[in-house]
Amino acid sequence: MKIPFLSIAAVLIALTLVFAGCTFLSKPAPVPTPVPTPEVVETTEIPTPVETTVAPTAKATSSTLPSPTDVLPDNQAVSVSVEKAGTYSMTIITHFNGGKGLMSVARMDVRVTKPDGTVVTDSIEKPGMGDTIEIEGTKGNDRTEVILTMKSGGVYKIYDDIVPYKSRY
Repeated sequence: MKIPFLSIAAVLIALTLVFAGCTFLSKPAPVPTPVPTPEVVETTEIPTPVETTVAPTAKATSSTLPSPTDVLPDNQAVSVSVEKAGTYSMTIITHFNGGKGLMSVARMDVRVTKPDGTVVTDSIEKPGMGDTIEIEGTKGNDRTEVILTMKSGGVYKIYDDIVPYKSRY
């Protein structure tokens, strides 16, 4: 009676091992993953330096078309507003409104490009809430850029748009 019981138990253990997938005694050899080899490109061309001449700030010329702006990190976000002073006024007023990054701003630069290409700049070191920069614009559409230099050394252009002349009609 012990023999049939032992033989049934042995068959059940063998079947369990077969279905469980534990019939291998050694591990299969790992398949090596191919490592890409970097492509080497040889060049013999030597770049030619380009000479540029920078005119004084008030006489420098620049594009009158706005370009994309940068996004400040959330913990350094600040707000500025830019407008022409009022009807028939040519003065462009830039207000520093503050924000989370108020203490992170080391300098605020405002650059106005007039329709004739003339560039005028002004700046404030360590701007505070309510600080303003006023630059004389034209009776046309003036491109205005606001560039912030952070205490960490980062430079962000946060505003770049056309500020139109406000006429009564």
